[in-house]
Amino acid sequence: MKDKIYIKSPSKINLCLEVLGKSNKELHEIKSVTLNLHLADELSIERYDTFEIVSNIDLPMDENIIYYAYELFKKKYGNFGAKVNLVKNIPLDSGLGGGSSNAANFLKGICDLWGIELDSTWLYETGEKLGSDVNLFFTPGINLLTGTGSKSEKIDVSIDGAVLIFHNRDKIKNKTKLAYDLLTPDVYTDGKYSDQLIQQIMNGSLLLESIECYNVFENYINKLYPGILEIKENLEQQIGYDLHLSGSGSSLFCLINDKEEAKKIYNTVDSRMYGKLLTSPLEGK
Repeated sequence: MKDKIYIKSPSKINLCLEVLGKSNKELHEIKSVTLNLHLADELSIERYDTFEIVSNIDLPMDENIIYYAYELFKKKYGNFGAKVNLVKNIPLDSGLGGGSSNAANFLKGICDLWGIELDSTWLYETGEKLGSDVNLFFTPGINLLTGTGSKSEKIDVSIDGAVLIFHNRDKIKNKTKLAYDLLTPDVYTDGKYSDQLIQQIMNGSLLLESIECYNVFENYINKLYPGILEIKENLEQQIGYDLHLSGSGSSLFCLINDKEEAKKIYNTVDSRMYGKLLTSPLEGK
């Protein structure tokens, strides 16, 4: 039995994000294609008498999704203690899925640590309770999300290339709720953009630069993040590539086939007040 484990907790981008409408529970139904990235937080989990989270960021326990994941784990399996050391490399509240990834990988990790056989039904039900995109991190790679985002279907294909990310260092409280509150029926779609992308993927002819990204929240990008359009246009002029919003933002990303070209762009671009990150697609296991 293990005393300590180390886990990479990867990020994601939304290659496509559509809102189809509202369910009878007044929750938004989505269809989205996500891609996991090598950009990752680092988790170590060790046996401990109680439960504790130590991190390189100042985040209160009751605002850390790992704590809520542990509470649900404890209800199922009992009072197994753990000390979690979390190193955050994924920007907070950026649309890159850092918190959801932490929760998913913690659940798998603590079960591995204590030699507990995973109940996959419970795992996915718990992921759904924790957040709409937690479950995609149980099957890293490319995923199709449906329902409220908690239904995840793995697409078995790998993509090479580079992903350049620009992220806003300012944080907006409750920005996901604010984003969804802005939605009106005229921006609902029928899933056609996701279906087209999945068909392109299944045909096996996918290059990063050939992906036609779509994100419903780009309709409201300047309302959500005042001034971002000017920054986006400036960056696009510098790099020569289109930038796309991930999730409800505020991160912007571009897809580049040639990794060496991506490195040159990363080293020379003036991202102004935005941070910049260079990463690549994560192959699923």
